[in-house]
Amino acid sequence: MKKYIPIMVFFVCGAIFSMVADNYWLDIMVFALWYAYLCVTWNIIGGVGGQFTFAHPVYVAIGGYTSSLLFNHLGVSPWLGMFLGMALAALLAMLLGWINYRRRLPHLTFALITLAITFVAIIVLRSSHFLGGSEGIFLQRGNDPLTFRFFNKQVYFWIILGATCLVLVFVTWFSRSMTGFKLIALRDNEDAAAMLGIDQLKMAMMFSAISAALGAFGGTFYAQYLFVIDPTVASSHLAVEIILFTAIGGMGTVWGPVLGPLAMVVLIRYLNAEFVNISGLGQVVYGVIIIVVLVVLKDGVVSWGGRKLAQQTSKLKIREQRQ
Repeated sequence: MKKYIPIMVFFVCGAIFSMVADNYWLDIMVFALWYAYLCVTWNIIGGVGGQFTFAHPVYVAIGGYTSSLLFNHLGVSPWLGMFLGMALAALLAMLLGWINYRRRLPHLTFALITLAITFVAIIVLRSSHFLGGSEGIFLQRGNDPLTFRFFNKQVYFWIILGATCLVLVFVTWFSRSMTGFKLIALRDNEDAAAMLGIDQLKMAMMFSAISAALGAFGGTFYAQYLFVIDPTVASSHLAVEIILFTAIGGMGTVWGPVLGPLAMVVLIRYLNAEFVNISGLGQVVYGVIIIVVLVVLKDGVVSWGGRKLAQQTSKLKIREQRQ
């Protein structure tokens, strides 16, 4: 139970924040938590599983477009429509996982294939009249909890905070379970994992499906929060942001994919506001900070902090033994 205490603390801090923050800061933190949610879901297969994929935004788009189409054309509540989007995203991820392990693709090849998929998705979404073309699909604004529509930003904050915490609970559990150890073994050494009897194809397909399905919910949330879903959500730009934020926080860790995006989203909003009169300067400063962090903290903030804490603990134990 102790391993879940940090998640409880995180949830309580979020709850307190939602009670004191105005709409401006609520909007910033909704997007920060949305990025954190996507980073945690990507990290399941990309960080812990070691399958470096750029396809996560495509899963997000599948979730958002599916629930939006079902709501606009058939009146199906997004609370229900999102499950079909999650299932479709999971099927695509399983197909990619199957191709990856059946064809024994090198990591770079698989990454480039998933990157190409984002380009194809953008072209399809922009050229399809049924899918709204470049403008996307607009949802009618309203305040109806049964159809996932609210005027109060605080409600959306609670939803994405709760979703992020639930995914963190799952990641915390599975990363310390036998299944999680198998996935880590598969990431570190595929040949050794095969010798131990680990079913590589089954593990890859299962966790690819879980990662994609959870990511698809992020698409439904995005559509309901902005009342629109457009092709940009499937872009490689979002994929790079997800991977970059996760790397800054710490790939393969539980809290790295949360701390990375929370810090970076707030930072970019601050820099854009601070240097609003100087075009591009905020982005330059942002880029320099990212380079410095990745060079100095090679494995991310969480991994670096863990090593420092372990070093300090070791020093204290040595001092106590000498005394």
